[in-house]
Amino acid sequence: MCRTILSLLIFGSFIVTFADSAIQTDWSGGSGVWAPVNDWSNQFYLADYINWGSIPGDIILQIPAGHTVAEDFNGVDWIYSEDIDGDGDMDILGAAINADDITWWENTDGSGTLWTEHTIDGDYNGARCVYSEDIDGDGDMDVLGAPWEDDLNWWENIDGSGTSWIEHTIDEYFPQTATVYSEDIDGDGDMDVISASTSSNVVNWWENEDGTGTNWIEHLIDMGFDWGFCIYAEDVNGDGDMDVLGASVNADDIIWWENEDGLGTSWIEHTVDDYFYAVGFVYSEDIDNDGDMDVLGASSHLDAIAWWENTNGSGTSWVKHTVDSDFDGASSAFAVDIDGDGDVDIIGSAWTADEIAWWENTDGSGTSWVKYSIEVDFDGATSVYAEDFNGDGDMDVLGASRFDDKIVWWDLSEYSSEGSLESTILNTGSNPQWASVDWNSSEPAGTDLYFQYKTSSDYQNMGIWSDPVYEPCFLSGMLDKYFQYKVTMETDDPNSTPTLHDITLNWDPYGIEGDHCTSVYSLPGVIPNPICGAVSICFGLPETSMVSLSVFDLSGRLISEIHGDEYSPGFHDILIGDLSPGIYFCRMISGDFTATQRFVVID
Repeated sequence: MCRTILSLLIFGSFIVTFADSAIQTDWSGGSGVWAPVNDWSNQFYLADYINWGSIPGDIILQIPAGHTVAEDFNGVDWIYSEDIDGDGDMDILGAAINADDITWWENTDGSGTLWTEHTIDGDYNGARCVYSEDIDGDGDMDVLGAPWEDDLNWWENIDGSGTSWIEHTIDEYFPQTATVYSEDIDGDGDMDVISASTSSNVVNWWENEDGTGTNWIEHLIDMGFDWGFCIYAEDVNGDGDMDVLGASVNADDIIWWENEDGLGTSWIEHTVDDYFYAVGFVYSEDIDNDGDMDVLGASSHLDAIAWWENTNGSGTSWVKHTVDSDFDGASSAFAVDIDGDGDVDIIGSAWTADEIAWWENTDGSGTSWVKYSIEVDFDGATSVYAEDFNGDGDMDVLGASRFDDKIVWWDLSEYSSEGSLESTILNTGSNPQWASVDWNSSEPAGTDLYFQYKTSSDYQNMGIWSDPVYEPCFLSGMLDKYFQYKVTMETDDPNSTPTLHDITLNWDPYGIEGDHCTSVYSLPGVIPNPICGAVSICFGLPETSMVSLSVFDLSGRLISEIHGDEYSPGFHDILIGDLSPGIYFCRMISGDFTATQRFVVID
């Protein structure tokens, strides 16, 4: 922000005055602004490998670009991860509603950099959701799918390698299923299936009668759940059996159904929240680390990610905590320990904002959250998940983009080794004497940042960058009207990044010869004070006068002298040159006027 002020920098007994100041503390407006501005606001010109959106008010090194798994999976709507081929690394599954595909991608070398696509079903009408579980109990992972049309199916992984599949029908008419999930609902040791039909407002579970997935018995959980869009299973009340949770878009409800007898034959409905507008996603995890299961939800209409605290552990009393109320078009959420600190963080996708982000659970209790954007140009971000795709022991983030037709994963543990940001050109409104550059930053071990500057009277020809400046410092010398800075960040540790909090520029317009009138003789002296670099002495004259200037060191030895030159009215800046660090005195004599000022030269 550029404004006319009188700011004081006090160094011991020395007081330095500056007439103008500019500060930048926010870069959230993004890149692209080159032309001169009177106020930096939250804009800048360009950035390479710099993250300017993840921490409000700060800039850090960027996490390397995401690893693309698929870039033409038409209308990808859901993603999941499991070791499909049993080779010990994590593979990826996807459902594409436009392509009608259920597909999995083989993590070919286990590092997440090379993927081989395998189609499970290329004609699954309106494929909306995909999930994986060992349905037939043979020790390998099978796949379930939810279509927007009619039948609910699972595919048997014939040889455990994911190269040969046999389709099995769970229900041949269960229309417009948005999600499908598998859990042992009746406690008999095999995996059952739950789902909801948005068109019939029914929530069902299917009993895997003989444990092989070839014979299913349908059981009703709820027949009045208005447009149930998401289903999940968890032991909500801590009694040892699996309950069911649901999100109702039309009723704005998050509901859980208590598995009363543990057999799935009797259900009691409990409300978590009866007005989370158009809620489209529900999940369960112990968010506050108190030993019971809480509930996580996403509402695209409220642009919100929230969680509900299971306050008594029995699921009958809930307290809502908002994680983010400005996540535009929040479409999905997932809870997992992203930063490896032992508590549960949250990741999410935002349909309208085109964003994948994560929120750090800063105190472990779920009451304080810090947002970090992962990707802000992911068109129609619809689904998010987390898994370790490169086998380094850290959680990675997986995202799906409906309109980009992409599936991408990001390794959040690694920062780019170097990045830079260039500011918008600042119009100082004059040709000032440069005074000071100051900034606030955090630089963990193995990281560094430095600045370079450009100044010119022509903003279309700014010239070359200055030498690097590694510490906040006073500079001197005539500067021109337009100013631009460049900050470069470096790290030797991929797990650490420097952080820039703000940068402040101060200057003094007294350096313009003849541009400022004065009615008195004056000796502002050396500006700034202390100073590093070449020393200039500023003085003011009310009329044309003869001036003598002398510079002495602390011992009284004469260092420099200008004697008997004539100067016009106004302020003048006389370059003395480089001086060794130390304390000096400058004396001015003009007619009957005599003044002395003390100044300090620093490295």
